[in-house]
Amino acid sequence: MADEIQKLKKAATLKMRDESRRKAADEIMPESRFGAPEPDPAEVWKDRYLRLHADVENTKKRLARSSAQEVEAQKKALLLDMLPVADGLDLALMHTPDQKDNRGILQGIEMVRDILNKFFADHDVKAIDAWGKPFDPRLHEAIGVMSHPKFPPNTVVKVEQKGYLYGDKLLRPAQVVVTPM
Repeated sequence: MADEIQKLKKAATLKMRDESRRKAADEIMPESRFGAPEPDPAEVWKDRYLRLHADVENTKKRLARSSAQEVEAQKKALLLDMLPVADGLDLALMHTPDQKDNRGILQGIEMVRDILNKFFADHDVKAIDAWGKPFDPRLHEAIGVMSHPKFPPNTVVKVEQKGYLYGDKLLRPAQVVVTPM
C-alpha cells in the first residue's frame, strides 16, 4: 500500500510539473485560435528583450533630464540666496564714509564684493544695467515715478535694487523709479 501511495504521489508531482510547464509555454507562446502558425519562441524572447531594453533606455533618459532640472533648480535657488549678500556689500560700499580710518574697511568690502562678482561671472549671473534705459517690464519692476528734466518719459532714473540675469533668464528684476509717461 505504501508503494501505491508513493507511485500516486510521484504521478501527481509529474502531472503538476507538466501542467506548469505547459502553462509557462502558453504564456510565452499562446496557442493560435485561428490556425495561424505559432511564433518562433526565439522571436518572442527577442521582441521582449528589445522592448525591455527600450524601456530601460527611456527610463535612463527621463532620469537624466529630471536630474539636470533638479540641479538647475537648486543652483538657481543658491544664486537667489546670494543676491542679498551682494546687495548688502553694495550698500556698505555706498554708505561707508571715504576717510583715512575707513580705507581698510572699504578695501576689505571691495575685495569681498570682487570675489562675489567673480562667483557670479563663473555661474553666468549678470547684473541688469537699468539706469538711463527705457523701462522694460520683463527686466524691471517699477516701484515709483519721479520727474527728471534730463530723461525722456518712461525711462529709469533711479535703481533702488539691482536686478540680475542667470544666463538669458531673469533671476531677479531690478526695482526702479521711472519718469512719468
